[in-house]
Amino acid sequence: MANQIIITCEHAGNSVPAPYRKLFDNNPGILNTHRGYDIGAFGLAKKCAQRLNVTPFVHHITRLLVDLNRSPNSNELFSEYTRSLDEETKESVLNTYYQPHRTRVEQKIGDLIAEGERVLHLSVHTFTPELNGAIREADIGLLFDPERPEEKRFCEAWKSLLKKKTDLNILFNTPYPGVMDGFTTYLRTKYKVTEYVGLEIEVNQKFPQSNDIGDWEQVQILIADTLYQTYKEWS
Repeated sequence: MANQIIITCEHAGNSVPAPYRKLFDNNPGILNTHRGYDIGAFGLAKKCAQRLNVTPFVHHITRLLVDLNRSPNSNELFSEYTRSLDEETKESVLNTYYQPHRTRVEQKIGDLIAEGERVLHLSVHTFTPELNGAIREADIGLLFDPERPEEKRFCEAWKSLLKKKTDLNILFNTPYPGVMDGFTTYLRTKYKVTEYVGLEIEVNQKFPQSNDIGDWEQVQILIADTLYQTYKEWS
């Protein structure tokens, strides 16, 4: 069985479609924070995709309109800015901005599996260095389901390679558990453990927010290069 890789970025941007801009009139600044999008994630996803020679699936609409990394029945699907919208409007938002991305990714994975491939899906995210007054110690988090052996094996190999090249703090299933509600969690219910390997990477936003742009560039290169090497050695 050959392997194929899919790279996605569900929180790549903070754009607001024109019909919904008024929802943020009272607090437009929120769109430029970690609440509005995953700062730096788009650049990292592009860097990884270039290194692996694939086209990433990215979504640039703000997560505060609808969160593509939450399931349809999640209480966090809509934010406090959109939760009070009427059901017809919510359905329109889902059909226009939520379903297309998820459907494209799911169909691509399904097509590859139907062709006899095994799919590695990496969903690229970043996280705020401080949340609710607590400093997060991780620099890089590799998220996976510990009950799915290939996910665990890949992340162990990736972490081992990263640790040979950097002293960054690299942790498993941090700052979130790999089995919490998310796109990869949903896709695991659709495909067999032998067909689909769903991972998330979470990178501390202190790097893209740093005044040292060169440092962030080096972190992105490190992640992309070690991902490439781990993927090539994975079998």
